[in-house]
Amino acid sequence: GVENIHRLDLLDKPELELRLGLTLGQRSLLVTFHPETLKPGETRQDFQTLLDSLGRFKDVNLVFTKANADTEGRTINRMIDEYVAGHCGIAVAHTSLGRLNYLSALKHVSGVIGNSSSGIIEAPSLKTGTVNIGDRQKGRVRARSVIDCRPSCDDIHHALMTLFSDEFQDQLK
Repeated sequence: GVENIHRLDLLDKPELELRLGLTLGQRSLLVTFHPETLKPGETRQDFQTLLDSLGRFKDVNLVFTKANADTEGRTINRMIDEYVAGHCGIAVAHTSLGRLNYLSALKHVSGVIGNSSSGIIEAPSLKTGTVNIGDRQKGRVRARSVIDCRPSCDDIHHALMTLFSDEFQDQLK
């Protein structure tokens, strides 16, 4: 649970980067996106929109966690693999990071983006901002560190600009 996060000995940044196989650099994002069961068929388009939005930022390193291996999840995972292959040195993908690596990544990245509950639940307790895309987490109570947006390039871009702003980052601390 969330209350146990602060008792965990999270990895320091150099150890985490070694395990991830990526230097996080000045700006980095943990990307976790799951298929929306209520919107079958829209997953591919929504995830492509996310990838296109991320592509607008040339100085952001990306750590992707893969989706479950159901049909739509496999589609997302193929898209992740293609993206990472085309962005060597700035993007990596992991099927599963495990709890320690995942929470350590949450702590050390500039922010989380996607539609995972971890962006709503764990990230705020580690003082990490979240860009939450779409309705998958609808109805959940949110911290002020969560920026909700629709799955459109402009909305995601605007949310990321807010996330990366000094004002927002200062407010997290």
